[in-house]
Amino acid sequence: MKRNVFRHVGSLVSAALLVGSLAACSSGTESTTSTAAPAATGTTATATALAKNEAPVTIEWAGYNINDVAPDPKSEVLQEVSKRFNAKINVWTADSQKYSEVFNVRMASGEIPDILRLKGFELSKLVDSGVAAEIPVDTIKQKAPNYYKLIMDNDTAGSAFRSSTYKGKNYGLSAFNLDGTYPTSLVWRTDWLKNVGITKVPETLAEFEDAIYKFTNNDPDKNGKKDTYGLSSTAMQTVLGAFGPIPTDVIKGTTPYSALWYTVKDKKVTMDAIQPEMKEGLKLLAKWYKDGVIDPEFVTGENKGGYWATSHAFINNRVGVTGNVMYYHWTPPLTEGDKGGPVYQEFLKVKPDAKYEETWAFGKAIKGPDGKAYGANIWGYNNESLVITKNAAKDPRKLDTILKMLDALVTDKDYYMLANYGVKDIDYVINSDGSVASKLKNPSETAQRAVGTFGMVTNNPDVVKQLFKAKFAVADKVKGTGTPPSYLPSVEASGKYTADLQKLTTENYIKIILGEQPVDSFDEYVKKARAAGADEIEKQYTEVVK
Repeated sequence: MKRNVFRHVGSLVSAALLVGSLAACSSGTESTTSTAAPAATGTTATATALAKNEAPVTIEWAGYNINDVAPDPKSEVLQEVSKRFNAKINVWTADSQKYSEVFNVRMASGEIPDILRLKGFELSKLVDSGVAAEIPVDTIKQKAPNYYKLIMDNDTAGSAFRSSTYKGKNYGLSAFNLDGTYPTSLVWRTDWLKNVGITKVPETLAEFEDAIYKFTNNDPDKNGKKDTYGLSSTAMQTVLGAFGPIPTDVIKGTTPYSALWYTVKDKKVTMDAIQPEMKEGLKLLAKWYKDGVIDPEFVTGENKGGYWATSHAFINNRVGVTGNVMYYHWTPPLTEGDKGGPVYQEFLKVKPDAKYEETWAFGKAIKGPDGKAYGANIWGYNNESLVITKNAAKDPRKLDTILKMLDALVTDKDYYMLANYGVKDIDYVINSDGSVASKLKNPSETAQRAVGTFGMVTNNPDVVKQLFKAKFAVADKVKGTGTPPSYLPSVEASGKYTADLQKLTTENYIKIILGEQPVDSFDEYVKKARAAGADEIEKQYTEVVK
């Protein structure tokens, strides 16, 4: 179906909620092999053919799935990747919640990686500061032809390389991930719904409101205490999205502030947070907060540390609905050896008898007064970029090696399995149904084994869906609602004004919800936002689109 309305996350590429590596983010839902692939041996046809006596090329890797735990130098994955590409790879580490903060400090001191994940960074600032280097698309097409073909063949929205483009030049590598074609979803406590007399997962705004009031007032957990709430920060997105295109990824008062969303319609770009329909959404949230059905701790967010997608407010019986997660975060075990999604596993620690659909279930975005539902993100085909830095660009061997590593993911099934799953029978097993199950216990062990570290940005959508039929059967239940991003190129105004606009928007939205400002103050906020750069950003984006 042709779409004429697209979405854009300011100038930030927020890929953490949405295109994670297989072992550490999407619980093994991706692969490019339809048969049981043996562990890689380093002798496949796509292994690099560097001169035997040439010294290994050193690569500073901040490229993907960075964790705060460094790979073990003895890890077979790290050793095999290094051997295949004749490279000495130094993997940068950082807490996933502080990725850009940690790496900004290192880069400010003169340490520059060779490849950098564009997560929480403004591309314009990386370019203007001299960190990012141009990599022409023709160069990518020449040196990584199979990757290039995969990206272009699946670029249904015309957004390939758009998020890595600045002032007409390309500075990075676009992503493709099948999971990104699915929307973020709500997750409901179905046992709570049953306990308060509701027999179906809410779909409309009226049904949503009925449920959250009963979650607050009717003792849904049956503990005899009034200690529950309807919702917290992440489900606010679907409420605002019942009135119009969603304004931000999540509303919370902690830094980094939420990314701002833009809509492209009829070749005109608008900032969603300042549209009049958001005033109606905020009015309803303010009423709900006053009535006590919104968790008063929503300002600090639902996640209290650890894996970013975990809602501690939800798994600890504080709220009955949560949002802004992907289906694979919550999938239950569906195949032999499958442990389920990472958030599902955290939920089991609190409620070990939890069962899919009996205890919790997925829900779609909520339909508003006009019958439409905007409140779910579809991150799309090319939702993340890996930036090539000046250090890699000035060394042909570094750039060639990085592109060969990327192309090998598309052409070499054994290497794909190694990079994303590790060593067969040690890190993963192949089930009788052909699916893959990780044997690794947690994200720290996964990072130590270097599993997923070199997964980079590609997968084969046809084979992935064939391999993981059970998981995508669950995913298909949440498909059908959501709005895709437009992936507009960086413009000067976005780099100049976005941070201040994020802060201004967050502060005003929260004060209105808390009742510290009247709902009509939204009109004054809009004036301030336009004066603070929103008008100029819209203008420059519109010029790019035209």
